[in-house]
Amino acid sequence: MAALWFGAGWLALIGAYVGSALLFADSLALRHPTRSGALHPHVLLNAVLALVLAYTSAAGWLARRSLRDDFEALRPIVAAGTLEWEEWEREIVRPPRGPIVRAALVGALLGLLVIGVSVMSTTRAPSVWAGHRMWSWLLNPLVFAVMAVFAERGAHANRIFAALGERVRVRIGSLDELAPFARAGLRRALLWLLGSSLAALLLPYTERPAIVLVVLAVTLGLGVASLFAPSRTLHRRMREVKRAELAWVRSEIARAGDALRGHGDPARGHRLPALIAWEGRVADAPEWPFDVSTKLRFALLLLVPLGSWLGGAMVERALETWLGG
Repeated sequence: MAALWFGAGWLALIGAYVGSALLFADSLALRHPTRSGALHPHVLLNAVLALVLAYTSAAGWLARRSLRDDFEALRPIVAAGTLEWEEWEREIVRPPRGPIVRAALVGALLGLLVIGVSVMSTTRAPSVWAGHRMWSWLLNPLVFAVMAVFAERGAHANRIFAALGERVRVRIGSLDELAPFARAGLRRALLWLLGSSLAALLLPYTERPAIVLVVLAVTLGLGVASLFAPSRTLHRRMREVKRAELAWVRSEIARAGDALRGHGDPARGHRLPALIAWEGRVADAPEWPFDVSTKLRFALLLLVPLGSWLGGAMVERALETWLGG
Protein backbone atom coordinates (compact mmCIF):
# COMPACT_ATOMS: atom_id res chain seq x y z
CA MET A 1 0.00 0.00 0.00
CA ALA A 2 2.78 2.43 0.94
CA ALA A 3 4.68 1.60 -2.27
CA LEU A 4 1.52 2.23 -4.30
CA TRP A 5 1.00 5.55 -2.54
CA PHE A 6 4.63 6.49 -3.16
CA GLY A 7 4.55 5.65 -6.86
CA ALA A 8 1.12 7.14 -7.54
CA GLY A 9 1.98 10.35 -5.65
CA TRP A 10 5.21 10.85 -7.54
CA LEU A 11 3.62 10.15 -10.93
CA ALA A 12 0.78 12.55 -10.13
CA LEU A 13 3.21 15.35 -9.23
CA ILE A 14 5.35 14.70 -12.30
CA GLY A 15 2.25 14.62 -14.49
CA ALA A 16 1.06 17.95 -13.11
CA TYR A 17 4.50 19.46 -13.56
CA VAL A 18 4.98 18.31 -17.15
CA GLY A 19 1.38 19.17 -17.98
CA SER A 20 1.80 22.72 -16.71
CA ALA A 21 4.95 23.12 -18.82
CA LEU A 22 3.19 21.92 -21.96
CA LEU A 23 0.13 24.06 -21.18
CA PHE A 24 1.83 27.34 -20.34
CA ALA A 25 5.02 26.96 -22.41
CA ASP A 26 6.02 24.16 -24.77
CA SER A 27 8.13 21.01 -24.79
CA LEU A 28 11.28 23.10 -25.25
CA ALA A 29 10.87 24.32 -21.66
CA LEU A 30 11.72 20.78 -20.53
CA ARG A 31 14.84 20.52 -22.67
CA HIS A 32 18.39 21.35 -21.67
CA PRO A 33 19.43 24.67 -23.29
CA THR A 34 22.78 23.32 -24.52
CA ARG A 35 22.78 19.50 -24.30
CA SER A 36 20.81 17.82 -27.06
CA GLY A 37 18.38 15.18 -25.83
CA ALA A 38 18.88 16.05 -22.14
CA LEU A 39 16.37 17.46 -19.70
CA HIS A 40 16.67 20.90 -18.20
CA PRO A 41 18.42 20.82 -14.77
CA HIS A 42 15.37 22.43 -13.16
CA VAL A 43 13.22 19.56 -14.43
CA LEU A 44 15.49 17.04 -12.78
CA LEU A 45 15.64 19.10 -9.59
CA ASN A 46 11.86 19.37 -9.30
CA ALA A 47 11.42 15.72 -10.24
CA VAL A 48 13.66 14.71 -7.34
CA LEU A 49 11.83 17.11 -5.00
CA ALA A 50 8.57 15.45 -6.04
CA LEU A 51 10.18 12.05 -5.45
CA VAL A 52 11.24 13.05 -1.92
CA LEU A 53 7.79 14.51 -1.19
CA ALA A 54 5.97 11.39 -2.35
CA TYR A 55 8.37 9.14 -0.44
CA THR A 56 8.15 11.13 2.80
CA SER A 57 4.35 11.11 2.68
CA ALA A 58 4.26 7.35 2.12
CA ALA A 59 6.91 6.80 4.81
CA GLY A 60 4.81 8.72 7.33
CA TRP A 61 1.82 6.47 6.65
CA LEU A 62 3.95 3.33 6.89
CA ALA A 63 5.63 4.46 10.12
CA ARG A 64 2.28 5.17 11.75
CA ARG A 65 0.96 1.73 10.88
CA SER A 66 4.05 -0.20 11.99
CA LEU A 67 4.29 1.86 15.19
CA ARG A 68 0.87 0.69 16.27
CA ASP A 69 1.89 -2.95 15.69
CA ASP A 70 5.00 -2.53 17.85
CA PHE A 71 2.96 -0.76 20.53
CA GLU A 72 0.38 -3.56 20.71
CA ALA A 73 3.12 -6.21 20.91
CA LEU A 74 4.33 -4.71 24.21
CA ARG A 75 1.03 -5.05 26.06
CA PRO A 76 1.83 -8.40 27.76
CA ILE A 77 4.99 -7.08 29.45
CA VAL A 78 3.93 -3.53 30.40
CA ALA A 79 2.56 -2.98 33.90
CA ALA A 80 -0.28 -0.56 33.12
CA GLY A 81 -4.00 -0.46 33.78
CA THR A 82 -6.61 -0.70 31.06
CA LEU A 83 -7.50 3.00 31.14
CA GLU A 84 -3.88 4.08 30.98
CA TRP A 85 -3.13 1.72 28.12
CA GLU A 86 -6.18 2.92 26.18
CA GLU A 87 -5.04 6.52 26.61
CA TRP A 88 -1.64 5.66 25.15
CA GLU A 89 -3.34 3.80 22.32
CA ARG A 90 -5.49 6.84 21.47
CA GLU A 91 -2.40 9.01 21.31
CA ILE A 92 -0.64 6.49 19.06
CA VAL A 93 -3.61 6.38 16.68
CA ARG A 94 -4.50 10.09 16.84
CA PRO A 95 -1.58 12.26 17.99
CA PRO A 96 -2.42 15.80 19.17
CA ARG A 97 -2.98 18.04 16.16
CA GLY A 98 -1.57 21.22 17.63
CA PRO A 99 2.12 20.17 17.61
CA ILE A 100 1.70 18.62 14.17
CA VAL A 101 0.26 21.84 12.70
CA ARG A 102 3.04 23.89 14.30
CA ALA A 103 5.67 21.51 12.96
CA ALA A 104 4.20 21.74 9.44
CA LEU A 105 4.22 25.54 9.56
CA VAL A 106 7.80 25.69 10.83
CA GLY A 107 8.89 23.19 8.19
CA ALA A 108 7.16 25.12 5.41
CA LEU A 109 8.76 28.38 6.51
CA LEU A 110 12.16 26.70 6.60
CA GLY A 111 11.55 25.34 3.11
CA LEU A 112 10.66 28.83 1.87
CA LEU A 113 13.82 30.19 3.46
CA VAL A 114 15.96 27.51 1.83
CA ILE A 115 14.55 28.05 -1.65
CA GLY A 116 14.70 31.82 -1.15
CA VAL A 117 18.39 31.72 -0.27
CA SER A 118 19.04 29.46 -3.25
CA VAL A 119 17.22 31.73 -5.68
CA MET A 120 18.72 34.98 -4.39
CA SER A 121 22.25 33.61 -4.67
CA THR A 122 21.91 32.64 -8.35
CA THR A 123 21.19 34.49 -11.55
CA ARG A 124 18.23 33.19 -13.51
CA ALA A 125 18.88 32.76 -17.19
CA PRO A 126 16.32 34.61 -19.35
CA SER A 127 15.57 31.45 -21.33
CA VAL A 128 14.40 29.54 -18.27
CA TRP A 129 10.64 29.02 -18.06
CA ALA A 130 9.36 30.79 -14.93
CA GLY A 131 7.25 27.75 -14.09
CA HIS A 132 10.36 25.82 -13.06
CA ARG A 133 10.98 28.29 -10.26
CA MET A 134 7.32 28.37 -9.29
CA TRP A 135 7.28 24.60 -8.88
CA SER A 136 10.42 24.77 -6.76
CA TRP A 137 8.73 27.40 -4.54
CA LEU A 138 5.78 25.00 -4.17
CA LEU A 139 7.57 21.69 -3.72
CA ASN A 140 10.37 22.74 -1.38
CA PRO A 141 8.10 24.05 1.43
CA LEU A 142 5.90 20.98 1.07
CA VAL A 143 8.91 18.66 1.41
CA PHE A 144 10.12 20.43 4.53
CA ALA A 145 6.61 20.57 6.00
CA VAL A 146 6.09 16.83 5.57
CA MET A 147 9.56 16.10 6.97
CA ALA A 148 8.80 18.27 10.01
CA VAL A 149 5.50 16.45 10.58
CA PHE A 150 7.28 13.11 10.27
CA ALA A 151 9.85 14.23 12.85
CA GLU A 152 7.15 15.51 15.23
CA ARG A 153 5.19 12.26 15.00
CA GLY A 154 8.38 10.36 15.75
CA ALA A 155 9.12 12.53 18.77
CA HIS A 156 5.58 12.02 20.08
CA ALA A 157 5.85 8.26 19.64
CA ASN A 158 9.20 8.27 21.42
CA ARG A 159 7.62 9.96 24.43
CA ILE A 160 5.02 7.18 24.63
CA PHE A 161 7.68 4.49 24.29
CA ALA A 162 9.66 6.24 27.03
CA ALA A 163 6.64 5.86 29.31
CA LEU A 164 6.32 2.21 28.32
CA GLY A 165 10.00 1.67 29.09
CA GLU A 166 9.37 2.76 32.68
CA ARG A 167 6.73 0.04 33.13
CA VAL A 168 8.09 -2.84 31.07
CA ARG A 169 9.25 -6.09 32.65
CA VAL A 170 12.99 -6.57 32.22
CA ARG A 171 14.65 -9.96 32.54
CA ILE A 172 18.42 -10.37 32.53
CA GLY A 173 19.69 -11.56 29.15
CA SER A 174 16.22 -11.84 27.58
CA LEU A 175 15.69 -9.65 24.52
CA ASP A 176 12.84 -11.41 22.73
CA GLU A 177 10.10 -9.66 24.70
CA LEU A 178 11.78 -6.29 24.18
CA ALA A 179 12.11 -6.66 20.41
CA PRO A 180 9.28 -4.15 19.65
CA PHE A 181 11.45 -1.34 21.06
CA ALA A 182 14.27 -2.29 18.70
CA ARG A 183 11.91 -2.71 15.75
CA ALA A 184 10.32 0.69 16.32
CA GLY A 185 13.73 2.35 16.25
CA LEU A 186 15.05 0.35 13.32
CA ARG A 187 12.00 1.00 11.15
CA ARG A 188 12.09 4.76 11.68
CA ALA A 189 15.85 4.80 11.12
CA LEU A 190 15.27 2.94 7.85
CA LEU A 191 12.75 5.51 6.68
CA TRP A 192 15.02 8.45 7.54
CA LEU A 193 18.08 6.90 5.90
CA LEU A 194 16.20 5.99 2.73
CA GLY A 195 14.78 9.50 2.60
CA SER A 196 18.27 10.91 3.07
CA SER A 197 19.48 8.82 0.15
CA LEU A 198 16.72 10.18 -2.06
CA ALA A 199 17.48 13.74 -0.97
CA ALA A 200 21.12 13.17 -1.94
CA LEU A 201 19.92 12.87 -5.53
CA LEU A 202 19.41 16.65 -5.44
CA LEU A 203 23.13 17.36 -5.27
CA PRO A 204 23.92 17.15 -9.02
CA TYR A 205 21.06 19.54 -9.89
CA THR A 206 20.98 22.14 -7.13
CA GLU A 207 22.71 25.49 -7.43
CA ARG A 208 23.42 25.53 -3.68
CA PRO A 209 24.89 22.12 -2.76
CA ALA A 210 25.90 23.35 0.71
CA ILE A 211 22.23 23.63 1.68
CA VAL A 212 21.55 20.09 0.52
CA LEU A 213 24.58 18.82 2.42
CA VAL A 214 23.30 20.43 5.63
CA VAL A 215 19.89 18.81 5.13
CA LEU A 216 21.57 15.45 4.47
CA ALA A 217 23.64 15.76 7.65
CA VAL A 218 20.51 16.52 9.68
CA THR A 219 18.52 13.62 8.21
CA LEU A 220 21.41 11.20 8.69
CA GLY A 221 21.66 12.33 12.31
CA LEU A 222 17.92 11.83 12.76
CA GLY A 223 18.23 8.36 11.26
CA VAL A 224 20.92 7.34 13.74
CA ALA A 225 19.09 8.96 16.68
CA SER A 226 15.85 7.23 15.66
CA LEU A 227 17.33 3.81 16.35
CA PHE A 228 17.99 4.64 20.00
CA ALA A 229 15.18 7.10 20.80
CA PRO A 230 12.33 4.62 21.54
CA SER A 231 14.62 2.61 23.85
CA ARG A 232 16.26 5.38 25.87
CA THR A 233 14.15 4.81 29.02
CA LEU A 234 14.29 1.06 28.58
CA HIS A 235 18.09 1.32 28.35
CA ARG A 236 18.17 3.01 31.73
CA ARG A 237 15.92 0.32 33.20
CA MET A 238 18.03 -2.50 31.74
CA ARG A 239 21.19 -0.92 33.13
CA GLU A 240 19.64 -0.49 36.59
CA VAL A 241 18.40 -4.08 36.68
CA LYS A 242 21.79 -5.34 35.55
CA ARG A 243 23.66 -3.36 38.19
CA ALA A 244 21.29 -4.50 40.94
CA GLU A 245 21.68 -8.12 39.87
CA LEU A 246 25.46 -7.81 39.73
CA ALA A 247 25.51 -6.31 43.22
CA TRP A 248 23.39 -9.17 44.54
CA VAL A 249 25.32 -12.00 42.90
CA ARG A 250 28.69 -10.55 43.94
CA SER A 251 27.53 -10.29 47.53
CA GLU A 252 26.42 -13.94 47.34
CA ILE A 253 29.79 -14.90 45.90
CA ALA A 254 31.48 -13.15 48.80
CA ARG A 255 29.33 -15.07 51.31
CA ALA A 256 30.03 -18.35 49.52
CA GLY A 257 33.77 -17.59 49.65
CA ASP A 258 33.53 -16.93 53.38
CA ALA A 259 31.73 -20.26 53.79
CA LEU A 260 34.57 -22.08 52.03
CA ARG A 261 37.00 -20.49 54.46
CA GLY A 262 34.91 -21.76 57.36
CA HIS A 263 33.38 -18.41 58.27
CA GLY A 264 29.75 -19.13 57.43
CA ASP A 265 27.20 -21.72 56.43
CA PRO A 266 29.11 -24.54 54.65
CA ALA A 267 26.12 -25.09 52.34
CA ARG A 268 26.76 -21.71 50.77
CA GLY A 269 30.12 -22.85 49.47
CA HIS A 270 28.52 -25.40 47.16
CA ARG A 271 26.71 -22.59 45.34
CA LEU A 272 29.94 -20.86 44.32
CA PRO A 273 30.31 -22.37 40.79
CA ALA A 274 26.72 -21.55 39.88
CA LEU A 275 27.07 -18.05 41.27
CA ILE A 276 30.26 -17.39 39.32
CA ALA A 277 28.60 -18.63 36.12
CA TRP A 278 25.60 -16.40 36.74
CA GLU A 279 27.85 -13.41 37.40
CA GLY A 280 29.47 -13.87 34.00
CA ARG A 281 26.13 -14.08 32.27
CA VAL A 282 24.83 -10.98 34.02
CA ALA A 283 28.03 -9.04 33.26
CA ASP A 284 27.64 -9.88 29.56
CA ALA A 285 23.93 -9.03 29.47
CA PRO A 286 23.10 -6.23 27.00
CA GLU A 287 21.92 -2.83 28.18
CA TRP A 288 20.07 -2.04 24.96
CA PRO A 289 17.33 -4.19 23.36
CA PHE A 290 19.43 -4.76 20.23
CA ASP A 291 20.45 -8.26 19.27
CA VAL A 292 23.10 -9.13 16.68
CA SER A 293 20.52 -9.15 13.88
CA THR A 294 19.38 -5.61 14.69
CA LYS A 295 22.96 -4.31 14.80
CA LEU A 296 23.78 -5.95 11.48
CA ARG A 297 20.68 -4.54 9.81
CA PHE A 298 21.43 -1.06 11.05
CA ALA A 299 25.02 -1.30 9.83
CA LEU A 300 23.72 -2.25 6.39
CA LEU A 301 21.28 0.67 6.50
CA LEU A 302 24.17 3.06 7.01
CA LEU A 303 25.54 1.89 3.67
CA VAL A 304 22.37 2.97 1.86
CA PRO A 305 23.29 6.68 1.61
CA LEU A 306 26.65 5.69 0.15
CA GLY A 307 24.88 4.33 -2.89
CA SER A 308 22.99 7.55 -3.52
CA TRP A 309 25.52 8.84 -6.08
CA LEU A 310 25.06 5.73 -8.19
CA GLY A 311 21.35 6.05 -7.63
CA GLY A 312 21.50 9.64 -8.79
CA ALA A 313 22.98 8.64 -12.12
CA MET A 314 20.34 5.94 -12.53
CA VAL A 315 17.49 8.29 -11.66
CA GLU A 316 18.78 10.94 -14.05
CA ARG A 317 18.93 8.42 -16.86
CA ALA A 318 15.44 7.11 -16.04
CA LEU A 319 13.97 10.61 -15.90
CA GLU A 320 15.52 11.57 -19.20
CA THR A 321 14.13 8.38 -20.73
CA TRP A 322 10.61 8.75 -19.31
CA LEU A 323 10.22 12.50 -19.63
CA GLY A 324 12.57 13.33 -22.47
CA GLY A 325 11.03 11.03 -25.01
